[in-house]
This record gives sequence, structure tokens and C-alpha cells, in this order.
Amino acid sequence: MMHTILIGKTRRVTLDELLSLSCGEAKLEMQLVADNGDAAAIENGAEDCAMVADMVAAWEKLSLGKNASGGVSGGGLLSAGATIASLALLSLTLSQGRVVRGDCASQLSSTLVDLVNHIVSRGTDNKLQLPANAAGFAESVNSLVGDSLGVVEDKPYLGRLISLARVSLMLTQARSLSSKNVSDPIASLSIERLGQYLSLEPFSTQNYDELRPHRGCVESASVLRACLQGSTMVNATNKNVKSADGDIGVENCVKYAKTIPQYHGPAREAIVSACKTMELEMNCSESTGNLEFDDTVALLAGNSALGGVVALANGSVVRVGGGDNSIPTSNPSTLAELASALELSAGGLQRALETEARIGCEFMAQELSKKEAELKAKEAEKAKRAGERGDNANTNPNANSADKADEFAGVSEGQKAKILKKRAEKEAKAAAKRKAKEAKTAGGSAALSSIFGAGTASIYPLLSKCNDLSDSTLLTELETTIDGLLSGGMQRKPKVPKGTRDYLPEQMRIRDQAFKIIRRVFQRHGAVEIDTPVFERKETLTGKYGEDSKLIYDLADQGGEMLALRYDLTVPFARFLAVNSVGNIRRFHIGKVYRRDQPALSKGRYREFYQCDFDIAGVYGRMVPDSECLAVACEILDALPIGDFGIKLNHRRLLDAILDICGVPADKFRTICSAVDKLDKEPWSEVRREMVEEKGLKGEVADKIGEFVILKGEPWEMYKSLMGGKKFGNHKGALEAMEDLRICFEYLEAMDSLKFISFDLSLARGLDYYTGVIYEAVCMNGNTQVGSIGGGGRYDNLVSMFQEAGKATPCVGVSVGIERVFTLMEERLRQEQGGSIKQPNVSVLVASAGENLLRQRMKLTKVLWDANISAEFSQQENPKLKFEIANALDREIPFMVIAGEEEAKEGTCKVKDLKARTEETVAVGDLVKTLREKGVVPVGCEFAMELLNAESSS
Repeated sequence: MMHTILIGKTRRVTLDELLSLSCGEAKLEMQLVADNGDAAAIENGAEDCAMVADMVAAWEKLSLGKNASGGVSGGGLLSAGATIASLALLSLTLSQGRVVRGDCASQLSSTLVDLVNHIVSRGTDNKLQLPANAAGFAESVNSLVGDSLGVVEDKPYLGRLISLARVSLMLTQARSLSSKNVSDPIASLSIERLGQYLSLEPFSTQNYDELRPHRGCVESASVLRACLQGSTMVNATNKNVKSADGDIGVENCVKYAKTIPQYHGPAREAIVSACKTMELEMNCSESTGNLEFDDTVALLAGNSALGGVVALANGSVVRVGGGDNSIPTSNPSTLAELASALELSAGGLQRALETEARIGCEFMAQELSKKEAELKAKEAEKAKRAGERGDNANTNPNANSADKADEFAGVSEGQKAKILKKRAEKEAKAAAKRKAKEAKTAGGSAALSSIFGAGTASIYPLLSKCNDLSDSTLLTELETTIDGLLSGGMQRKPKVPKGTRDYLPEQMRIRDQAFKIIRRVFQRHGAVEIDTPVFERKETLTGKYGEDSKLIYDLADQGGEMLALRYDLTVPFARFLAVNSVGNIRRFHIGKVYRRDQPALSKGRYREFYQCDFDIAGVYGRMVPDSECLAVACEILDALPIGDFGIKLNHRRLLDAILDICGVPADKFRTICSAVDKLDKEPWSEVRREMVEEKGLKGEVADKIGEFVILKGEPWEMYKSLMGGKKFGNHKGALEAMEDLRICFEYLEAMDSLKFISFDLSLARGLDYYTGVIYEAVCMNGNTQVGSIGGGGRYDNLVSMFQEAGKATPCVGVSVGIERVFTLMEERLRQEQGGSIKQPNVSVLVASAGENLLRQRMKLTKVLWDANISAEFSQQENPKLKFEIANALDREIPFMVIAGEEEAKEGTCKVKDLKARTEETVAVGDLVKTLREKGVVPVGCEFAMELLNAESSS
């Protein structure tokens, strides 16, 4: 069905639209933009336009040769498809007023639209082919549209448009041929053919998902596994793989077959990336035709795609026994050269894949014939043996009838029915077996799937019937087949992405408990909640994290902004302050962050995890907000059931002063800090080695640093020791930092939080944006090692990076890593509950004793819901009470409310305390009161009840 493509000032043309236009499957329409900005599509009505007759007459006068084979002929003509594409791009460029302005451009563009639609309407016959060079193209177009509109000039933009049209068509063709629905399934046919020399191990999940997880390679290996699933031609393991015995031709074929994902994946990604770039290029150009056009972007992308096409074509040729340089490589320096090279290589790729598909299908047909012959021979042999034994071995039919008559003597009708039913089932199974064998013998899909892989068996009927890879119907059928195959989960067992996890319901309850505790602390300190996008502009995040910047997750370029997933919540908060100008604020933010780190799930280190941040921004008293942030961290960790914890405290300026005093060059402060920061994981000897051998620090300087960074202890003791021993001399930065810490210790003492603090000179915190106090929380007991469970510090200059020059917004904050806290909470709960972390999700289970009491269960449950009591009832219509009680005990639900027929009539119900093993009958009106007296707490009031119980006990 013909569809319409709009062009105009507000329109972009996609590669797929350009291809469909060149194939005669679409038509153009002009979209005009009114002064008020409204866009409207107008039908050009080519057949009603008097100008069409003139164009047709001019067409007939053009003495241009026809080139039905596509590409540029020896006579220098564009293919019919490239001619249409070039005219369409020229019309698009003119309609947007880029190279010719005013009414003339609009009229010419409209006329070209009529011309394109007229060419398309003529079908496959008499297709127009214009010269490939810009001068000839311009002359031909001017003669077609008439002298009054003959304003198409031989300028650089025209040659560029022609080349872009050719390149775009070839890239679209290459993208189709290289897709996972075409190149990989056809390659799997060669693997079937070479199966005796191959196994499935080269395409295993271990090789690609784990050891070499390049996205394109993983996808290609996944398709190959799906296509070869269940094949008897390919060995499952390397154990029975046959050697090529020095046959160079076979060895080369096998080599290229083994490594298919390693060149299919990258080649496909290069082609897809180039398509995105070229689509952007053909929709934008300079504002005037007088400027020189820079084709660097298009050439870089096109050459990368050209390399991918050549690699795919050569791989396909070698897999069927050809040479490995059948498609020559080149390095075009102009768009016209790139277009010619792509036309040559894309055509070569199509021919190579079609040949590989034909040879693969021929092999499968031969093997299918062999299998059918073998099955028929087996059936004939079986029939012969059966005949020799004789089907009439029983020579006494009357006795046989008597046996049958006596078979059910003394058997009840019920038993007789069961026996007959089992016999019928057996006969049905035997009949199905016979039918399957007959199907295999007769050939067809059953025989195919018994020999070849699930995917190769599915695509064989398609490719054996038609292997023309320019046939859109075939491509659609291949896509449907492969997508269906992959969606069935055959390619691999589903799993979560590396560094992430699923949370089960009981684990979510623990995490929710942690969130509630943290949120309560934030709110009682007067913090307000904000939220920011989970991704930011890449420029916002880069340059803020030092050596950890390499851990930022970049998002794929979609032809717009360069984006990345947020690494933490602090930099987005700084951007938030600069954008929204909120002034002084104490905020909290709970959200997910992403780091491309090496995960260690047992230690609570993930690639996707929650952070819970509390920050104070604005100008306040010296060290007042710093002290409160530390107090907030102490309150949170003290309230969470994780056991003992400690907070290491240091000052960034003090650390810089130490490095300065020891003789570290200023340009190495940050890299040496990152080495010092590893002292909590590595011994000093290893850290010193890194400083000297990797960072280029002198040995004696490293030794001086070691004298400082090994010092840690109780805050006041450390302060007095350092100041009394004049460790820093008269270093201004060190003395100012020590004064900050002295004030901070006093404030923390006043808030009863100093007892959790350790003054640790080895603490460095690798992030570049810290400028003042820095701190890090760690778990102090137990066998569960999770590293840091929180941290933060002062960052006075971060916000100013996003603000006007001269502005500054001092900030200080603390962050709690919920995943690591959760790991500790989960382990502690397991220890308390003997290995289980089960917790009841409701307080009451409503059950019934008797039939047809579902509505009564619903009514009782609604009474509890209205009182804000968590309750549920069985979704079965008539569940047995004993199973309901067992369910409640297994889930540790403390109470049951039981409805019975008599109780329903009397307006009562039974309340069963499963822990105390008591039961009482109460009126439905007193149900809520009774449960509350027994300790059932309304949803959301658990914390309030804890406080009341604590007050009453004290």
C-alpha cells in the first residue's frame, strides 16, 4: 500500500522513508507552514497540473540510457532508485529554504515533488535515470522542470546531495542485510553444513555474555544459539568435533564460522551507527549554497560502515569456500567515492549471502533426502519382520473372544471404566507416535526439526523457496521467524543484568523498613524532598568524580543530546540549585544511581543502587551544617538494625596540607589521594608501591606520607596529639582545617554524636568536588563485609561550576547506601530467625468453615480494611479450613478471623490467636476492637506504637 511522506520546513525524512520512495512504495507531499506556525499538508495533484505534460515531453527528449542493474552505470547514470532519492533530497532542501530562498524555491520544490510522484506512478517501466555528476544532473533537472524554474545550479551542495542519496540507500540496504534476522540465520546454515567440524561451545553464553560482553557479539551469538538449538548436525560440545586434517579450505571455513559473532556484531553496530549519522546529515546542511561543505562526519561514519560491510561479505564468501579478500577494501576520501564503494560492497554482500543461503539450503535438502530414505528403509525392515512373525499367530480366535468376554468378569463398572480409559490413553499416545514417525518419513517440518536446529528448520522453507534478499516479503518473513524464535526464550536462560538484582517480597519489606527509618530522620530535621531525572547531560557529570569518571554509564547517542545515567545524587543536586535558584535549602533525595563498577553482590556493591542523601545548601555558621549532617548520619545508622557502626572523619584541606608538607607536587594531589583512599582495603606496602611505581612519587616522599596516614583514633585525643606535637608546623591550610575540626567536635559533642566518630587521617574520599570535612560510615561488627555504608562531606565549589562567574553556593551533605545497609539488615534478620527472613505481610487472614461463604469472608475483610488493618482472604471459592490454617502458620500471620454458617446468621465470627493458640467468638461489630486489644496495629502506625510501648516501658 502506497504511503505518504511529508516534506517541508518542519519535516525530516528517514532512511526507511527514502528507501520506500526509491522502491516506488511511497509518494511525496509538500507541507507548508503558515505565518502562525500551523503546518498543513497539500496534495500536489500532479495529474491535474499542466506542467506535468511539459515534464513528460521533456523526459522523452532526454537521451539518457537506462541502467536497470542499479548503481552507477558505465555511462555515469544513477540507478532509478538513486535518481528518485536524489530528487527527493533536493526537493527537501529547497522546501526548507536552505540553498535557494523565496517563492522560487517553493515553486521549484513543489515541481520536483510532482516529478518524483510521476516517476513513482509509472511503476517499474520507463524509470528515469539522471547523470551522477552534479553538472549533468542540474542540466537534466532544469530541462525537466522548464526554463521558468531552471534555477538548479551546479554548486557543491548538489553533488553532496546526490552522494548522500546514494550513500543513504546503500547503508539502508546494508543495515537490512546485516541485521540479526538475515546475516546471522544465513550464517547458521553454514554452521549446520560444517557441523562435524564445529560445536556450539564457541557461541556459548560464557564466551560472549561473560568473557566478552560486547553488545553486538552477544546478540549475534544469541541468534546463532537459537537457530542451532536441537541440531543433530552440530556437536553440543567440543568432545566429538572432527578435525579438518590439514585441509586448508575447510580449516578456513571453520575458522570464519567459529568467529561469526566477533565480526557480525561489530559490523552490524558500525552500520547502524552510520545510518543514524547519515540520516542526520541528509536532513541538515549549510544555510547557503556558496559555502564549502565539510563531509568529515559523513565520511568517518560511512568508512566505518564500509569496513563492516566488507567484513560481512568476506566472511560469508569464506564460509562457503571462497577467498577471504573477495570484496576489496578501500578508503574513500570523498562522498562520491564512498557512494561508489558502498554500492560495490553492498551488492557484493547481497550476492554473498544469497549464495550462502542457496548452498546451505541445498545441503539441508540433501540431508533431508538421506534421512527420509533411512526412515523409509527402517519402516520397510520393521514391516518385513512383522510379516515374518505373522500377524495371525493366535490360531484360536474363538478362544481369544472368550478371553475378551471373560476379561471384565467380576470387575465393577467403575473399575472397568478406569481400565478402558487408560487403554484409550495408551492407544492415543501410540497413534500420536505413529503419526510423528510417518511425518518424519514423509519429510516436511517434522523431519526438518528432527535433524536441524529450531531456527534453521524454520528459515529453510523460506530461503529454499526464494533467496532474493531484496524481496521485502522474504525479509519480513525472516524477521517474524527470528523474532518469534528469540521471544520464546530458546537462546538462553533469562537473567538479570550484571550488577543488579531482583528483590523478593520478603526482601522488599526489609528495604521498605529501612526507607521509613531514613525518611523519618530526614523529616524530623526539617528537610524537604526533591527529585531529579535519572539521566543528565553528560557534560553535567563529567569532570566531577576524578578517576571514578570512567564508571559513568553513557547512554547511546540518539542523534540529540549526549546523556549519561547519574553517578550519584550530589552533582544533580548542584545542577538543580543552579537551575532553580532556590536559595538556602536543606533537602533530602532518595533515588537510584548507576556505576559501571565491578560488582560484588555479597558485599552489597551493585551497578544499580539507591542512595539516600541529606544536604544543606547556603551560607550558615562555621561548621554548623557540617555537624548536623554528621548527626543525621549517626541518627540514621543508630536507628537501623545493623549493629555497631563508626564514622571516619577527616578534612580535605588537611589532607592536601599533609601532601604539601611531605613534598608531593600539587599536580599529583588528586592521584595520590586516590591511592591513600585504598588504605581501608589494602596494606600500606601495596599503597606505597602504587604511589611510587604507578604514580611516579619518590620513595622518601611516600614514606613521609605514611607517617601521617596511619594515624587515627578518638577525635579529641587525635586533635591534642597533632596540635601538641606541632605535626603541621605553621602550615596555614592545616591549621585552618584543624580549627574547623575542633569546632565540629564541640558541636557533635553537644548533639551526643561524637561517640560514633573516629578521626582518621587516611580517609581521602576520591571524589574531586570535596573541599572541607569528609566522612565515611562503616559497619564495626559481624562477619558481613560490605565496605562503606555511607559518606559525604563539604563541596563549596561544585554548584558554582553551573552558575555565573562569581556566584558560589556552599554545600555539605551525607549519603547512605541503602543496598549495603540492606545486606546488613538481611543478614542480621537471618541470624535472629534461624536463616529465614520471612515476615507476615498481613496481620489477619480471614477464612471460613463451610461451603459458599466467600461473600461473608469478603464482608469481614472489608470491615478490617475500613479500620486500616491489613487483612486478606483466600481467592478460592470453598477452601478447606485446615489448609487455610496451615497457610497462616507457614506465613507467620498472627491472627485468623473465621466465618461459619451459624456465625453468619448470628452476626458473629471467631478470632483465632495462632501464637497463643486461643480462639473466641465475637460480634462482627466488636471485631476491630478485639483485634486492637490483642495488639494489631493499623497500617502506617507501627512506629507510633513502638514509641508508645517504649514510653510505657520506661
